[in-house]
Amino acid sequence: MHLLPPVRVPLLLSCALLPSLLGPPALSETFYESPAAPAPRAPAPSLPPAAPPKSLLKRLLSLARSLLRLLRISLTASPLLLLAPLSLSLPSPRLHDATWWYATQALQSLGPAFVKLAQWAASRRDLFPPQACDRLAVLHSRARAHAFERTREALERELGEKAGDLELTEASPLLGAGAVAQVYRCGRRGGGPDVAVKVKHPGVGEQIELDLGLMQMGAALVDGLPLLGLEWFALPEAVKEFEAIMRNQVDLTREAENLRRFRRNFGYSDKVAFPEPMEATTDVLVETYQPGVLVSEYFDAPPEIRKALAKPLLTAFLKMVFTDNFIHCDLHPGNILVSLTPSGSYKLSLIDAGIATELRGEDTRNLRDLFLAVVTNEGEAAGRMIVERAKRHDCRDVDAFARGIGDIVQEFHDGRSKGLTLGAVRIGSLLGRVLELCRAHRVLLEPAMANVVLSTVVLEGVGRTLDPDMNLIDAALPFLLGRGG
Repeated sequence: MHLLPPVRVPLLLSCALLPSLLGPPALSETFYESPAAPAPRAPAPSLPPAAPPKSLLKRLLSLARSLLRLLRISLTASPLLLLAPLSLSLPSPRLHDATWWYATQALQSLGPAFVKLAQWAASRRDLFPPQACDRLAVLHSRARAHAFERTREALERELGEKAGDLELTEASPLLGAGAVAQVYRCGRRGGGPDVAVKVKHPGVGEQIELDLGLMQMGAALVDGLPLLGLEWFALPEAVKEFEAIMRNQVDLTREAENLRRFRRNFGYSDKVAFPEPMEATTDVLVETYQPGVLVSEYFDAPPEIRKALAKPLLTAFLKMVFTDNFIHCDLHPGNILVSLTPSGSYKLSLIDAGIATELRGEDTRNLRDLFLAVVTNEGEAAGRMIVERAKRHDCRDVDAFARGIGDIVQEFHDGRSKGLTLGAVRIGSLLGRVLELCRAHRVLLEPAMANVVLSTVVLEGVGRTLDPDMNLIDAALPFLLGRGG
């Protein structure tokens, strides 16, 4: 169990802040008396002391906020200084579970940046042990809803007169509250379809910026301490990656841009839909309301209905990966809605597109070649390709790594006796083992590639529940050969 690095974080962050505590702020020229100034002719009337420059006040206020935040993080994490060593040294499953329970509760209490950091870490099985990833994966981002008055203030501040076009009241249905924002359903003055209104929690942007700054300092400090043996993790780069993810989620205009792009990519489809953004600012997003129920409501439906939902869902994801190179990275059951069209067919609505990614040209080629190698049962060749094309690796035994990938791919093909279906082949488990092998041999995957793998694992679980008889090769091969779309 790798809890020791998280336990050290508060102390390391304290060290990181020492330079700012010890280094005196630069003084403005108004605090100095010119050495060449002539002697005063007569006593001047006393004046009130000059106010410190705004820049200095701002710096002092920022430092005070950082210290208070650091104090809270330290107090919240301090029990782990006792629990983690005990859990590592004593063979007690209860103590082990209690330690992880407290760690996840502490992360939850520290706010959205830490919750999202844990969720991100859970997706990076090429960096962190599988046990830690499994423990962190249980963290959710539900949060307490803020008061409606704060919603009204945000709408008036961000939308101005357009806020009056929304029939949003305290009685409007609250569809959900996440770590960053909450979502309402309401009508519009003058009629028309209902809209969904997403409003960021008050102060969450400033809080996340503060936490990101602390994480950056902590990562830089840890990276500079070679005795910890954590250089391989490239923590400053990892924090930059996480920082980009968080900034995209905090800025609701980015989600609006993602939705527009998805709508362009799927504009022709009568099976898959995305909300249409209508108004977007950093703190408020107004989009068309997508009717329907969660796809999980159909997990016990008759087989023919579940099959009718599984195929367009898997096809849409493969299109995102191999045709559009723009992937929705948060396709869990809570973000997939099902509705009936007037013709009686089923339609999927994919919502909450704040987290999306695209692969760079080399990564797209790597992913396609890797999937083709899996399909053609050339696992060892795929393993060597992963090492050769890795941005960074410290693989001491390429042959052993390639054999490991070969064994995993062979196990995949051993499922041919049962048919290469979602029910017979646990593609998520196989991909997870690939990431674990990368971690063991220190082969670092590109973050976007890891996100795609995680999305595949999550979506596979939904697809297997809906239609365990769906053939993976039949679904993927057209896209791998460039004929899908």
